[in-house]
Amino acid sequence: MTEQKNDEEKQPKKPSHKWINIGILFSTIGIIIFFSAFGFGYFELSKVNITLARMVSDLQQQSINNQKNINALQKALSDLQQKSQQSQLLSGQQEQFMSEWRSAQKGDLNKWRVAEAQYLVKLADDHLQFSHNVKLAIILLQEADKILQNTEENEIRKSIAADLANLQAIPQVDITSLFMRLNAMNNQIDQLSLPFNPLKTKDNQLSQTSVTAELPWWKAGLAYSWNALSKIVIVRNNSNALPLVIPEEKIFLYQNLHAQMEVAMWGLLHRNDVVYKTSLERAAAWIKQYFEQENQQTKTMLLAIVELQKVNLQPPSLNLTNTLQLFDVAKSG
Repeated sequence: MTEQKNDEEKQPKKPSHKWINIGILFSTIGIIIFFSAFGFGYFELSKVNITLARMVSDLQQQSINNQKNINALQKALSDLQQKSQQSQLLSGQQEQFMSEWRSAQKGDLNKWRVAEAQYLVKLADDHLQFSHNVKLAIILLQEADKILQNTEENEIRKSIAADLANLQAIPQVDITSLFMRLNAMNNQIDQLSLPFNPLKTKDNQLSQTSVTAELPWWKAGLAYSWNALSKIVIVRNNSNALPLVIPEEKIFLYQNLHAQMEVAMWGLLHRNDVVYKTSLERAAAWIKQYFEQENQQTKTMLLAIVELQKVNLQPPSLNLTNTLQLFDVAKSG
């Protein structure tokens, strides 16, 4: 018995199940804590990375905006420099103007009046050459003559008087009134009547020949061909009759007439006499060729076109060169 006890004491004691379970529990808790800490750290690191990426993107956008602002400032600075140069140029012109004004006040105003009248005459000449505005040119010349009344420039005034007489002798063309008339005629084109005159073909002995079984086969074929051809091709013997327009062509005929009237209006506004009269002539020719001549609207339209063709849109070839040369002579003297 004593030996058995000693043997039992010598053998190592096995750990109990309770301590094993506690160890497993602590190990599981440790693993959970580790993974939780790792996940939390990864999440926080991701947030930091996202924040840094946003900050980098914001910095890049801010850099782009700053560059745009710098470019805008550079452009504004360049504009300011140009405006400053223009201001300096204008200031120099104003100083020169005031200097001339003071010199004129110290002596007499004759040179000043001559310069002002010369400017008005030059402006009138420009209007004659470029816009062909005779009415405005007359007004400017009259103002120049008034300025020169208190001067001794009689030669210049005589030249201006001759220019005024020549301009006033030019017949005035009321462009607005003519344009309104052309526009009204253009609106009335669709009311013009086309002729309704069915064509009658001559009686043809072969076309009236009935194809019977008595005719040979080749004569029957010729008769059929002739009948079909006579329905397509019609020979008109009366050369004075108006050509008929098929319904599909009516729309194009009216559209072409509208186009000619619009071209005439363009020529009127641009003082192009050739285009104006050529378009009216072509429109009149088409109306005479295709529309019913006995219709009152057709007659009225043709009479109106004839009256409009009498208008001369050729711009005046006058210029004020002689008067301007007299101004140069007066200033140099």
